[in-house]
Amino acid sequence: MKFVALFRNLNLGHKGSPSSAELLAAFGGPGSASNFQTNGTVVFESADLESTKELAKSQLAELGYHHSYVVLTLADLAEISAQSPEVDPVENVYRVMVSFFDATKTPVLTTPVRSRDNLVEVRSISTNHAWSLCWKHKSSVGDVTGFLERQLQVPVTSRTSGTVERLVKKFRES
Repeated sequence: MKFVALFRNLNLGHKGSPSSAELLAAFGGPGSASNFQTNGTVVFESADLESTKELAKSQLAELGYHHSYVVLTLADLAEISAQSPEVDPVENVYRVMVSFFDATKTPVLTTPVRSRDNLVEVRSISTNHAWSLCWKHKSSVGDVTGFLERQLQVPVTSRTSGTVERLVKKFRES
């Protein structure tokens, strides 16, 4: 079965992040894992997800990397991608974002909810993801990940809706 690991704050090859080869090796090597872009997104195959996750976590920790990550099936990610909110062009939205996290139950957050700076609006939330809009004012862009982490008190990682759409399309066809 195909799974997707979505890492928080991991940029391949940058200081404090693993190389592409290190990250792929943690998920069984290039024969069973592929990076998608350089943003810490790994698509991998596994017959035993829990063992694969534990092995990846321990191998990365041995190398000094302790980034949090969320794992979803590719099918679940495709379903989430199809839920992208409709945006009216007059809203002048800079990005539509989907954020991922591990929660034991659906977080209590009344939506829509806006950040104090009005640059982030969470439109919907579930047990493992939230859809948000962000705006850009001059050089400031809404910090969806930071806003959700403060609200939920769990690690969060975010991707643009376009990134998730491209990922699903690429790996569904392979």
